[in-house]
Amino acid sequence: MLNKLHDRYPGSQLRFEKPDFSFKSDKYWFHHEESGQWLGISAQEVTEDSLMVLRTLFEFHDCSIHHAPAAQAWFQYLFSNGEQPSFAKDVPYRLVQFKISEGEWIREDMEAAFRGFFEKDITILWNGEATGVIIEESNDSLSEEEFLAVSNALESDFFVKTAFYIGIQNKAGTHLHNLFKDEQLLFEQALSLLPAERVLNFEKLFPSLVTGNLDASLKKSLLSRLSLLADDAELLHTIKVFLQNGSNVSLTAKKLYIHRNTLQYRLDKFTEKTGIQLKDFNSALTVYLACLLIEKT
Repeated sequence: MLNKLHDRYPGSQLRFEKPDFSFKSDKYWFHHEESGQWLGISAQEVTEDSLMVLRTLFEFHDCSIHHAPAAQAWFQYLFSNGEQPSFAKDVPYRLVQFKISEGEWIREDMEAAFRGFFEKDITILWNGEATGVIIEESNDSLSEEEFLAVSNALESDFFVKTAFYIGIQNKAGTHLHNLFKDEQLLFEQALSLLPAERVLNFEKLFPSLVTGNLDASLKKSLLSRLSLLADDAELLHTIKVFLQNGSNVSLTAKKLYIHRNTLQYRLDKFTEKTGIQLKDFNSALTVYLACLLIEKT
């Protein structure tokens, strides 16, 4: 049967030994158990309908990186120092990196789920089994809250946790390519420093980078000034959530599932024992950095 398919797809590869699936190519591989044959067909040559049929008939392995030529061009540009895609528009693009936890999900299904959240078409690149980049035009950008909704929906539908890193907008060109390299490193640091966060960006990551790079004397001064928080985990969490939510009492109480009066009691307790007014911007920033540092120690 695979012989006939081999004739139907002239560029396909027919072999008896199992391919090396650790090597990413542009092919779908199908295995016929009775004959022991393996057939590799370029992903770009297989329609969605044909793929659905072939997957029901044969053991299926997806070794392709990307299916569409446009995605291949973007991949070469961002990951392999290729030329800027000739079809790139003269508009700002935003690169949103993602990392999906392990689970029993299929890449095509995940791509379809991603696309369902965008009004316009997006380009999805994969640079690993569960990592990749969404390329979106700036006039069709999702907000941080919308990406959080995407993460929650994927967890509900696929039972996986997904983290996003939202890059800054920039037009295609050398600058975008270099900017993406920096954002890749920032995403790696964000996953390490803020493992519980599902939607990340530079502004959210920066305070953690600052506390991680403080010298020993500054860390000691900061921790000694706010030792109260180190001794009271509940108060620490309360103050951190309060500051993360713009010092909004109603929103913080809702996030913490406590009454406004309970929250106000804790805030008053903090001010009484430290003498620090959280309404002051510099004080609030200092306390927030202390919260992050205490959590790491």
